[in-house]
Amino acid sequence: MSTLCDRLLTKFPGRNDQIERLLSLLGEPEDPAPPCVFVYGPSATGKTSVIRDLFSLYDTSGSHYAYINSVECFTTRLLFERTLNAWAGHVPCAENRFSNYAKCDNLVDFVNTVRDLLVSSGKQHEAHYMVIDQAERLRDRGPMLLTSLLRLPELTGGANISVVLISNVVWDKFRPRHGGAADPLSIFFPYYTKQQILQVLAKDCPSDEPQPFFLTFVDAVYEVFHRNCVDLNELRHLVAMLYPKFVQPVFEHQATRNEFARLFKLCQPYFAAASERLYLREISTSEWQKYSAVASAKNNPEDVATSIYHMAENSDGMDLPHYTKFLLISAYLASYNPSRLDVQYFARGKDPSQKRKRKGGGASAAASEDALGGKDRQQLLGPKSFAIERMLAIFYSVIAEPVDSTVDVQTQIASLITLRLLTKTSAGDRLDGIKCKCNVSLDAIRAISRSVRFEIDRFLYNFT
Repeated sequence: MSTLCDRLLTKFPGRNDQIERLLSLLGEPEDPAPPCVFVYGPSATGKTSVIRDLFSLYDTSGSHYAYINSVECFTTRLLFERTLNAWAGHVPCAENRFSNYAKCDNLVDFVNTVRDLLVSSGKQHEAHYMVIDQAERLRDRGPMLLTSLLRLPELTGGANISVVLISNVVWDKFRPRHGGAADPLSIFFPYYTKQQILQVLAKDCPSDEPQPFFLTFVDAVYEVFHRNCVDLNELRHLVAMLYPKFVQPVFEHQATRNEFARLFKLCQPYFAAASERLYLREISTSEWQKYSAVASAKNNPEDVATSIYHMAENSDGMDLPHYTKFLLISAYLASYNPSRLDVQYFARGKDPSQKRKRKGGGASAAASEDALGGKDRQQLLGPKSFAIERMLAIFYSVIAEPVDSTVDVQTQIASLITLRLLTKTSAGDRLDGIKCKCNVSLDAIRAISRSVRFEIDRFLYNFT
């Protein structure tokens, strides 16, 4: 067990307490397993990687634990049958016509099959583990499923079974309301500290590069991006994309490795572009590599900056679903257009340019605001907060065709917030009156509008 612990601690720096706690709960294969272990914490904190590597080393046969991803196993039948296949050592293939070990349509079938597989065959004392990733999705599988999983040893007649739940959500958010089962043992995976991030990313250092120099660069990337990016996977991606550009002047004899300040200055346009284009996924990784290679071939730093800032100018917009693009366009219009002009711009059936000519009040207001000078133009003032209800009203006005009833608009708005294309400005605990800002540049929104053949310039106030 000590060798297993050492291997895991070496591979996963910064997770010593969690690994030691997990191993102490598992014990030896013949020891009684805890009925349920709940592993939780923010995304990109090593939960799934640690658990999977731990069980692959703990159970080399692979027949005593089953790893289930709730996204793949989106029904209880798939969850049960995948578990039985792993515990029985059964692999669906052409020889068995890709059949499963047993057919389980419901919980009763699963419990009876587990009882036959483990208890009747004398394996009830051997520990078997069901590892369920993204366990918060179990809340949508019926009120009794989670309670039944927590009581599997009791339901199966004393089998040594443990359920390991992995989630980004705290236990209080999906504890069964009706009770019936004890709370699991919890293990929390917090965000990595700066020192732990440096230890993890040190493993990504290229073999032909000096590690102290590489870690100095990683430290600089962390300082630039950590306020907006705490996700280790995102930082890892940014380091992989930016380091070749950072070290390139060394091979071109423009600077030495000891001139870190000069190297950082030469790479500064790439840092700015990465924060605006790469991190927000306005361009893909392949596009970044292509356009940054063109930019790095230029000697004039201003030409490099100009080239790198316009990486996405020839693209057809972000790779977003059709309705999501219109939602983002509506958010941009809500952020930059005064709310008092919504009726003038978005009333159905009339051209906005004609309405501007006919509405004397709107024209005089526009003229008076233009007289204040160019410093008051909307794009220079930055995005304003808007209510989600106002954005939806604009969305249903600007989209040409009726919205399909199967489209979940609220989920797409949540995705835009997750992608940081929208920034939530209202309090996090508010359930009504949610307000956001649009976090997209004018060039990007024009590219998105072109991809859906929407003339956004006709609907933008005071942008000329």
